[in-house]
Order: sequence, then structure tokens, then C-alpha cells
Amino acid sequence: MGPWWHGFFSYLASGPPGPRLRRLLALSRAGVVRFVGADMTVTADHERGLFRAHSASVPGRYTEAAALVEARLPAPTVDRSADPLLRALRAEAGATPAGLLAVDPDDGRVLDPTGRPHPRLFALGPHTDARASGAFARPGTNAPAFRQNDATARAALLALRALPVRAAPGG
Repeated sequence: MGPWWHGFFSYLASGPPGPRLRRLLALSRAGVVRFVGADMTVTADHERGLFRAHSASVPGRYTEAAALVEARLPAPTVDRSADPLLRALRAEAGATPAGLLAVDPDDGRVLDPTGRPHPRLFALGPHTDARASGAFARPGTNAPAFRQNDATARAALLALRALPVRAAPGG
């Protein structure tokens, strides 16, 4: 699934639950919350102590406020991750132009920059290019996310089984 599909799915299927949406709408109708629009840009007016937001989708209009709540989700990317493990992994693994870890879609093995799967390195989740949507995966449904996790678990167990057995220290 590429970024387009993920965005489309998130637009249709994600978001706050119904009761929270109704509260947000009530706050908007009361003038407490203001929606700005798509492609929002915010600047800080330090002299006046205000934030000024405007949107490319609503030209000529802007909103000023003394407080700003940033609530968007950044795009998952290993390139901009602050996590040291992901950064180290990115240094060894292949990545897509979007900054996602390249993995084998069949078993989740991390691919090196030449496209070869690592024998014992696996990755799942939003930082990979083989993401299976798990937003509405329910037990007993055999959802794509479950199938992907199962395939990766089987491959990891086979990789572990192939490792030489070492005696425990002192044993």
C-alpha cells in the first residue's frame, strides 16, 4: 500500500469516534474551535502574542488565536525518525524515496540497499513499505495485518531454528 492508499483509507476510516466528533462540532458552533482548511500554514506574531493560520484551500481568510493545538500525524519515515534504533537500521537497510524501510512483502525481512533480504532482520509497521492496514483488524477476521504478522513470525521462527545452538554459560 502506498502513501495515496494510506491517506485515502485514513480519510475514510480514521478519526475520532462519533461522540468526540459531535463535541468538536459543538465547540465549533460555539466559536471555541475554528477549522482552517487544508495545507494550513501557521506563523507566530511574537509582538502580539498570537498565532496566525491560513489555508491555501480558503484564500483570503485567516484565523488568529492566542493558543495553537497541533494535532496532525506526521508521515511515517525512517529518515526523520529520532529513534536511534530506526536510524541505525536505516543506515544498513534499503529505503524507498518516501523514507520507508524496504522489506520483503512476503515475510517482512529487511532489504539491504541492493534489494537482498537480510537473513535475520525483520520489520513490520508504518515505517516499512509493506504496511498492512490494521486499523479495523478484529480477532478472528484473518485481516491483512494478521496475515502479514503471521508470515513474519513464521519466517523469524525458521531463521531462529537455523541458528546454531550454543551452550548456556556455565552449562
